[in-house]
Amino acid sequence: MAIPESKKTVLANGLKLVTETMTDVRSVAMGILVGVGSSLEENNVAGISHYIEHMAFKGTKKRTAFDIASEFDAIGGKMNAYTSKEVTNFYAVVLDKHVDIAVDILSDIFLNSVYDPKEMETEKGVIVEEIKMYEDTPDELIHDLFTEVIYHGHPIGRPTIGSEKTVRAIKRDDLLGYTKEHYTPDNTIIALAGNIEHEDAIKLIEPAFSSMKGKKPTRQLSIPTIKKDRKAKYKKTEQVHMCLGSLGPSQVDEDRYAFSVLDTVLGGSMSSHLFQEVREKRGLAYSIYSYNAAMRKCGLYVIYAGTSKKTFGQVVELTIEEFNKIKKNGITKEEIERSKEHIKGSLVLGLESTSSRMGWIAKSEFYYDRVLTIDEIFEKIDKVTQDDIISTANKYLKDEYLTLTAIGDITEKELPKI
Repeated sequence: MAIPESKKTVLANGLKLVTETMTDVRSVAMGILVGVGSSLEENNVAGISHYIEHMAFKGTKKRTAFDIASEFDAIGGKMNAYTSKEVTNFYAVVLDKHVDIAVDILSDIFLNSVYDPKEMETEKGVIVEEIKMYEDTPDELIHDLFTEVIYHGHPIGRPTIGSEKTVRAIKRDDLLGYTKEHYTPDNTIIALAGNIEHEDAIKLIEPAFSSMKGKKPTRQLSIPTIKKDRKAKYKKTEQVHMCLGSLGPSQVDEDRYAFSVLDTVLGGSMSSHLFQEVREKRGLAYSIYSYNAAMRKCGLYVIYAGTSKKTFGQVVELTIEEFNKIKKNGITKEEIERSKEHIKGSLVLGLESTSSRMGWIAKSEFYYDRVLTIDEIFEKIDKVTQDDIISTANKYLKDEYLTLTAIGDITEKELPKI
């Protein structure tokens, strides 16, 4: 049996419905994924995708914000949303017997939010406080700083949350125009996973979303240029929080399979080179890890570490040394095999819940126009060779891409050279 074993229907208005039936559970997870995020925003309304996500829960034509919350509480359900650089997703998890209520409420907040001016001003205050919270959390803020610096002003490098200035300036007409432009059926995927049959999902979804119309804009995001850079942001902290990174494969690039094996060995696990060298052997950091921030047309590879000012340069040096070793020698056969099994195990364990399966089929449909199965991914992971690791490392971990950012008690002049 394929996992996920999904079914897809394109409804009459162009809306995609993807489901996976899981008869051994008593819950259903539902998501509404829209193909728009902060990377498609104009500069003057940066943060509007995230703002709309917030405002969706603040009242519709027939429900107040309290009604929305209390109706979900009454059925023991969970409801939330998130915004990324490429998508906005509204989702809920409920008992299977309450899936009709979840569809009714989620469709209502998605299609009928009123964007009350008073609520808008209140929520602006909430988002501004969220921005300030990030400013006070350097181990999170450093990732946004890194993305801004390495993308050199490209829209995809802006923080998803926007800035206080742009959020304060957003008007109700901006929200209405933005949703009309982007919240179209051909730009939306509805995914359900759990104890529900595909035909029953069609009967619930089709009438609830039949009013959706329009076509998504044809404007495409340009591919950003990545080049070497360094930047420090002064903040009185005990540690220096750093991101050192380079180009990474995109979400649809075949290189991502070899790169995931490389990443796991380099910094993506507790037995990784960087974790062992920097933390376990030398005690230079409590937290050090790596990740590939993959999007549809581009990707970044990032190493994060928090370390003291006096050991900051040493951590940077050790990281670059590991890059160069792998570019020259690759990794051992044992490391390759261990990395492959780690990836496969993490993948399976991460798909144990209805919400994770819903997220998988929605994102898979968004990026590939079909649902990838774990067996397909296993097959490609298993084919990764030592030569693939070396060629992939040399393709992406080039010196011309290396970018370093730091937040802490440090100035630009004190940054180590890379």
